[in-house]
Amino acid sequence: MATTSTMDSAEKGVGKGDGDVAMLSAETSGSGLAPRLNVVQGAALIAGGMIGSGIFTNPGAIIALVGATGPALILWIIGSVLAFTAAMCYAEWGSRITQSGGDAPFFDHAFRRPPRFFAVIFSWTRVALINPGYNASLSLIAGQYFAAAFPETFPSDPNVEYGEFYAKRIAVVLMVLQTLVILLSNNIAGRFLSISTALSVTCLVLFCGTGLITLFGVLPGKRNLESLSSEHLFAGTTSNPGAFAAAMFKVMWAQDGFANLASSLGELKDPKKNVGRASILGISVVAVLYLFANFTYLVSLPFDTIITAGDALAAVWGEHMFGAPGRVIVSLLIFCCVLSCSLITMFSSSRIAHATGEAGLMLFPKFFKHLNSRVGTPDHAVLFNFVVTIVLMFAFQGETFWRIIDMVSYPLWFFYGLSSLGLLVVKARSGGIFHRDPTMQGVQVHAIGPMAVVAVSTFLMIFPFFQEGSVLTSALGWAVMTTGVMPWFVLVYLPSRRAKAAEATAGAARGETGTQ
Repeated sequence: MATTSTMDSAEKGVGKGDGDVAMLSAETSGSGLAPRLNVVQGAALIAGGMIGSGIFTNPGAIIALVGATGPALILWIIGSVLAFTAAMCYAEWGSRITQSGGDAPFFDHAFRRPPRFFAVIFSWTRVALINPGYNASLSLIAGQYFAAAFPETFPSDPNVEYGEFYAKRIAVVLMVLQTLVILLSNNIAGRFLSISTALSVTCLVLFCGTGLITLFGVLPGKRNLESLSSEHLFAGTTSNPGAFAAAMFKVMWAQDGFANLASSLGELKDPKKNVGRASILGISVVAVLYLFANFTYLVSLPFDTIITAGDALAAVWGEHMFGAPGRVIVSLLIFCCVLSCSLITMFSSSRIAHATGEAGLMLFPKFFKHLNSRVGTPDHAVLFNFVVTIVLMFAFQGETFWRIIDMVSYPLWFFYGLSSLGLLVVKARSGGIFHRDPTMQGVQVHAIGPMAVVAVSTFLMIFPFFQEGSVLTSALGWAVMTTGVMPWFVLVYLPSRRAKAAEATAGAARGETGTQ
């Protein structure tokens, strides 16, 4: 998972000083930016946004949930197809609505009654849960891999906070350092974007390359094909749909970032022609790398090791392949990848919170849109994100990383599905769901695309409640979304009622004056 999106655009939108701060979330690109991205650069934006911690932590947990390696690999393929489909849905939204604000203006355009309802709930959930959840999960994984690199210094004791004692403390230190950097500088994220993308892709390519040479026996005694044998390929597959839903959440967590290009269409050269090409190229590259990464684990480690390694799977693989030095090197490389991604994600989170304050979509908008008078950073938004992130880190005892993923993924996919449903609504208004809109220029995806995203989203909304261990986290995600009704009531409903009452009073007063 990564949410690197358009950091350069965010820098240009925030930190100019005062009133000319653009209402840019880090998910959206200013429409006034000149087209500068070609197909390859657009594909790189997608790939860099998608590759994060998920592929290094989730494969073992996915196999453990579904019970066999074959179904797990099929889920990864389905996830890549779904990511492309959803990306094209967002590309059409980006062609229709150039306004900034992430999904919020899409919801305003599609669902007009009650006014701004879904826009406020989306913004509330994004700022209060999804973005801090990203930060908490990435910092925890960075802490986990730093501790895994030095097991003697940071031993994992299952009897002390379920083995998460050091990982959480390291994660807190990392969050403090990242917060200080972002509070003091508005340029740091742009510098780290290219570094983060290059480092993530390079590590993943090297990782996959090692898997290939292992498969062909170049490294003696390291190949282990037990996980691909008939005993584990499909035998033992669970029949529980809740387990598949939980596994799919983890697959799509690793795929998140697929909508990055759609939010940067203003910077893409000839977007009508190139957005599809760039999406196919970027997502295909990631899909191939993800499949090869899975095979790297499957041709190297025993089946039981894969399903029990947890979120330290890559560190376990490094030690298996290259001994103790391998564990240290692999762990530190992943630590650097995840930390750089975490820093950019935290930058993004603060800008999104700032944008919601400027748009009046959050309670206490003056608080969130405040900029530091000296350096121009959205300091209140940064500190709010920091506090909520720390709370999430310590909200669970045991399997904290997985619980945060489950809790955040639930509302995330609710909004992905709602966005695709909104696209179908807009298509219906424009002359028919299955007809092209002749008045619109840009990307138009076939209705089967958003229908598929809605179907998968519906599945992911229902079946986690049939999987033991996912009920609480899914319910918490649903609860946070539900609390978004309160900000909508305060920010939209009550002012609207007051305005109507004032208008009625003024109208009555004018009527009385006229009769006199």
